[in-house]
This record gives sequence, structure tokens and C-alpha cells, in this order.
Amino acid sequence: MKKSQLIFTQYSPLLAVDVGITGIDGEKIAAPRVCSLCRCGASKNKPFCDGTHSQIGFTGQRDNSEKAEPERYQGKNITIIYDRFMCMGDGHCGELEAVFGTHDEPKYEPDAASADKIIETIKKCPSGALSYSLNDEQQANFFSHTQIIVEENGPYHCHGDINLIDDQNSDSLLPKGDHYTLCRCGASKKKPFCDGSHLDIGFEG
Repeated sequence: MKKSQLIFTQYSPLLAVDVGITGIDGEKIAAPRVCSLCRCGASKNKPFCDGTHSQIGFTGQRDNSEKAEPERYQGKNITIIYDRFMCMGDGHCGELEAVFGTHDEPKYEPDAASADKIIETIKKCPSGALSYSLNDEQQANFFSHTQIIVEENGPYHCHGDINLIDDQNSDSLLPKGDHYTLCRCGASKKKPFCDGSHLDIGFEG
């Protein structure tokens, strides 16, 4: 079986190897086995790189690498695990306000809803920041199909078994699990990971 990989440096686009790509329309994008994906936010051929990063002096150096241990909130039937570093503020957790609170006033109350409802909500978290534990076993693998999904005006959603290889050892920051989000707008302070900056800058593409 071919191994899906994302390979890049601080100054390069994402080199996607042996991984399917789904576009913003939900359709699979025809791409060669190895292709370059834009991460500076300025390509005129998104999601593919057109070399603009070299013209604008893009650098993918990470400004924030301070990652604490994941927080654990233990309830009677389920433990919520939260990797704060990976959170990109997507907001799906706020759909279960009794447990997770709101964007401005977050909280973690594992006994405020059924375990099934909490699991359903956690599985919507695209960044891998949220996972859960049942009977002391962490559950963080939710995808059977390996692919990269391009979110309109947002990040790359990486699902399945995709090796992340770069010159900043970013793989050491990945959460336990099979999904994470990568910056596509070029503005994240946690590159290559998305931190929600695409919303702040009004990224389009």
C-alpha cells in the first residue's frame, strides 16, 4: 500500500504524495501522484501552488510552539480530552452548549449530556483538538478514508493515515488521532496548523 505523505519546508508549498484531494465543491480533484498545494494563501490556482509564495516572500515559520499536555475532564461515563494547542476555533463544540459552553465562555462538563451526544459532537471537531476516553481507552480515530478536504475560505482537513514531514518537527505536535487541519491562508501563528486566522483576515479561496 502506498503511504500518504505531506512534505514541506518553512519556505515551500505542501507537497502531497499519494493522497486524494477533495475540493470545496465536494468533488474529488484530479491530481498527479505528487502535487504542490498552496499554503501562502495567494496562489491564483488554489488549492494548487503557482509559485506566488516565492514572489511575496512567504515564510512558514511557526510563531507559537508552546504545547501543554492535553486537558482531561472526567465524568461518570466519559472523559473529554482537549488539546488546546490544536484548536482552530471551528465552533462545532458549541452546538452542545451544556457541555462545551460558547466560544467566549468555554467549559467542559462531561456529565451535562449523554456520552453519545458528547461523542457525536467531538467527532465534528476537525482539528483533532477534541477526543474522548471510555474505560480508560482514548478514542481519536474517526476516519476510514485517507484524503485531504479543501474547506472553502478555510483550511485543509487531513483525514486518515497521512505522514506529516517538515523541517520544524511539526509531527511531534500532532494530537493522538487520524485527523488535523493545516493552514491554507498563510496567516496562522501555529503553522503548519490552522489556528482560525483565516476568519480574522477574511481569507477567500
